[in-house]
Amino acid sequence: MILAARVKGDWTRELNAYAHNEQDFPISASEKRDSDQRVDVPVHVMIDGPYGGSSVDLGQYEIVLLVAGGSGATFTPGLLDDIVYRCVKAGRPDGERTTRTEFAWCIKSLGHIAWFAQMLADIANLALGSSLEIRISIFVTCLCGPEAVQFIPNCVVKLERPSVYMLLCETTGLSQTHSSSDVEENSLIRRSHSGGGVAVCTSGPESLTIETGDAVARLGVVNALKSGGVVVHVESFAL
Repeated sequence: MILAARVKGDWTRELNAYAHNEQDFPISASEKRDSDQRVDVPVHVMIDGPYGGSSVDLGQYEIVLLVAGGSGATFTPGLLDDIVYRCVKAGRPDGERTTRTEFAWCIKSLGHIAWFAQMLADIANLALGSSLEIRISIFVTCLCGPEAVQFIPNCVVKLERPSVYMLLCETTGLSQTHSSSDVEENSLIRRSHSGGGVAVCTSGPESLTIETGDAVARLGVVNALKSGGVVVHVESFAL
């Protein structure tokens, strides 16, 4: 299990300081470590839970879109790791249908990429050359610390705020503008779905989760049916 905590108050600040101090402490007086080398620091904690979790089984859907804002990425990398493991390493044991996954993360600083850079790189490397295509898009709203950008396979970093609706359309290949008549909608309802379904999971501030819900609704009935149906799971938080 991996727990991620962003420094926001006294407790997380003390935990962060403890980890850094322990990492910098030499193993022995006669042994020196490389300044770039980091080791795990043991901490005794009591955990109550876990509670909840994703209400969507991502493996049942052909396309998966994961959207996170800031430290909301404490939720989505675990989902990405799980679906890559099931589809690539475990060999789709339950008939997982997922063929494409888009991981989108919006942050304020380029330095924040380091929070999950190693984990995302490991996941992306595992999926290379497999039957599962994954793309990682990191959106940065402030050009701070460009030297902190780390290499992650199949990852692009953009200096802009993302549109969840645009992400959804690009990931699914659906049209961004659509108008339809009742006749067309009724015809599509009677026909079988052409797609394998789309799962959208988002985690972040309320503004992001509301935008995600609006983006899915904006697709309309026809586009949703073309894709085989769209489901949404939301994890919201407030600071």
